[in-house]
Amino acid sequence: MYGHDENEVPRSVSPADFGVALAGLAHNIASSIHSFTEDILQIALYHSSRQNKVSEVWGQFTQDLEKMED
Repeated sequence: MYGHDENEVPRSVSPADFGVALAGLAHNIASSIHSFTEDILQIALYHSSRQNKVSEVWGQFTQDLEKMED
């Protein structure tokens, strides 16, 4: 399974193997945080854009009401 020779003994687990596993874990956590912050940024941009459009609509509505009063 591990080698070509059936008599070959696989190497033992070393502290470096744990280091590689911890580095992978740290990378995955950092990647998750990065994705989360990107999603939050997209939500903030969407909210800002929506607020601008709502303000524009209310401004136009106010102008239309003023025209109707005149």
